[in-house]
Amino acid sequence: MLDVIDVSRWQGTIDWKKVKASGKVGGVMIRAVSTKSGQLYVDPCFEANYAGAKSVGLPVGVYAYTVAVTECMAKKELNLLKTCLEGKSFELPIAMDVEDPRLKGLPAAELTKLVKMELREIEKWGLYAILYTYSNFANYNLNMWQLNDFDLWLADYRNKRPTRKHGMWQYSSKGNVAGVSGVVDMNHVYKDYPSIIAKAGLTSVKGA
Repeated sequence: MLDVIDVSRWQGTIDWKKVKASGKVGGVMIRAVSTKSGQLYVDPCFEANYAGAKSVGLPVGVYAYTVAVTECMAKKELNLLKTCLEGKSFELPIAMDVEDPRLKGLPAAELTKLVKMELREIEKWGLYAILYTYSNFANYNLNMWQLNDFDLWLADYRNKRPTRKHGMWQYSSKGNVAGVSGVVDMNHVYKDYPSIIAKAGLTSVKGA
């Protein structure tokens, strides 16, 4: 099992040498894309976090925070995400972060169809796609049985491993790790993603 943190601009500048030396972290999921005030943007710390984690040999994956409620919006997010990923290599999955309250305005069937399209598109790029969400969202806002082809990265802070099948469990939003200012999300990873991804040749965008 790997212990992994996930980071974004909210963690500010990270001292990756201290993170590595802490011995508490075996990998990192880095936010690449999000939306603020209706504007799609690349996380301003994405490039620095990617370079820093790679420089100390930590396995890296990426997540994109989606607010897309239409296929057109989803494609814009995906296009920006692909641009972020091109020319880079990954040992951990690429996740669509499906949790924004705006998504609850869609019927579960419609949102599930949209999320499935997004994850399939990431797979078409030659990468390992997974779904991130939290337990209540999975229970009430998605038809999870239609997403069984994809691993789940599940957030649930109730101090007990969730019964819903998952490859990664975000068990806390209040972790403390040397090199990171303030608190950081903590995750247990139950699959050997670095080996799985390497063996399947899913480390980088095809043709990039």
